[in-house]
Amino acid sequence: MESMEGLKGKKILVTGGAGFIGSNLVSRLISEKANVFVIDIEIKKKSLFSINKMSKKTNFSLLDIRDKDNLLSYFDKNRPDYVFHLAAKSLVGQGYENPYSTFETNIMGTVNVLEAARKLKNLKGIIVASSDKAYGKLRKNAAYKEDFPLFGDHPYDVSKSSEDLISLAYFKTYKLPVVITRFGNVYGQGDLHFERIIPGICQALINDKTLEIRSNGKYVRDYLHVEDVVSGYLFLLSKIDSIKGEAFNFSSKDNLSVLEVIRTAEKSTGVKINYVIKNIAKNEIPYQHLDDSKIKKLGWRSKNSISLTFKSVFDWYRYDFYKN
Repeated sequence: MESMEGLKGKKILVTGGAGFIGSNLVSRLISEKANVFVIDIEIKKKSLFSINKMSKKTNFSLLDIRDKDNLLSYFDKNRPDYVFHLAAKSLVGQGYENPYSTFETNIMGTVNVLEAARKLKNLKGIIVASSDKAYGKLRKNAAYKEDFPLFGDHPYDVSKSSEDLISLAYFKTYKLPVVITRFGNVYGQGDLHFERIIPGICQALINDKTLEIRSNGKYVRDYLHVEDVVSGYLFLLSKIDSIKGEAFNFSSKDNLSVLEVIRTAEKSTGVKINYVIKNIAKNEIPYQHLDDSKIKKLGWRSKNSISLTFKSVFDWYRYDFYKN
């Protein structure tokens, strides 16, 4: 990756920094010699954060964003220059099974982070991770644009729509330097949610098991490599002064159905993937595609594709996750 100027020594907080996307972002920030602060509710034993011993390379604290008082104290004590707010309940199925926890974390947890950030005088920017799910269902197969209304109608989707609107309210009302990011299905090294299609494929191949597909196999999503997400986050951070109060879609050329992802993985590995379609998914959106022309005009675009990266992602699960 290209090096980014200006991060050295900067106090940067990543909420949810021990998770999948968070740990990849933290790894990059460490390499840029930033002064990295991480809060999360846990460190999973075989996570990228754990395997690479990032707790020893960062200022790590166990902290739940739902704990308002301790979160306010943490911000007041550490006073970060920048914040990446990634902490969230991140699974659609999780939202369906436990809506209260999803709303509490994604909505009120975000309010707590924004409220703590609002009280800082030194804060230069806060980037909030939203999702394509914030847009809800489109009536036709069209690409979402940033000025589309946010119409989530199931627990996870609504939690992201709400997080989005609340974050922008803090910009409009309190001039908090917020930027919103919306992206589709992120994949790459470190994702331990094996119910997602790419980790699920890797797990099935390594263990010689049949892959269970919870949908009908035809649901279409954008697939974005985690390195592109990280590069996009840092790109937006470098532009923060001119883009406060705006939202940006992250997308790629991989707008694929589940079955197309499987076929791409087969071509990459040369191995036939055995799968069974369960068709038991609830509250899933059949088609989603993000128009990322806005961020492209600003100067960023994705560089990776599943066809080029699947083998390296698969090797991470095979050699890093399962061997540790």
